[in-house]
Amino acid sequence: VLLLSKQWYQRRVRGRNQTNPAERHATNNLSTYMMVGAGGGAALYMAKYTLYGLALMLGPGRDKYAAAAIEVDLATIPEGKNAVFTWRGKPLFIRHRTAEEIASAQSTDVASLRDPQADTERCVNEKYLICLGVCTHLGCVPIAHAGDYKGYYCPCHGSHYDTCARIMKGPAPLNLEVPKHDFLTDTLVVIGKED
Repeated sequence: VLLLSKQWYQRRVRGRNQTNPAERHATNNLSTYMMVGAGGGAALYMAKYTLYGLALMLGPGRDKYAAAAIEVDLATIPEGKNAVFTWRGKPLFIRHRTAEEIASAQSTDVASLRDPQADTERCVNEKYLICLGVCTHLGCVPIAHAGDYKGYYCPCHGSHYDTCARIMKGPAPLNLEVPKHDFLTDTLVVIGKED
């Protein structure tokens, strides 16, 4: 600390003894320049967030973005595969089911299920399962084509879903949610369209 104080004092004295006015002016006003620079930086920072807030206020609300519907071309999803999309900030699973997966889901005894729903209630077009990828236990994201039933498996707490996204085993109380969707054609679906 003493060394820094001594160096500062020597620079200060040297600044007073300089005969060149430009050098003396620069040395004596160093603190002024630093304050102006810091104040200018703070002003730019505040201006940036003021403009950002103004843009958010004048633009469409977040509820409009969140309520937006999406269209998905199902022809791009190969049979037997699961595609993941983002809709309203959540993962959306679309599974192109094989004939074996459809037969397995339809042959399940609905009365034995924890959350009884028939395959026909969950899949408007039997080839495609459309559901939210959020586990109904604690909100984790399940893994596709995994678990005892080869549907979806939530590794966090061990919930197993079948190929129709119905809870079969584990702590989850409900099936994976099926959002409102309408088929425009056999391979084009709109998800989340409000009437």
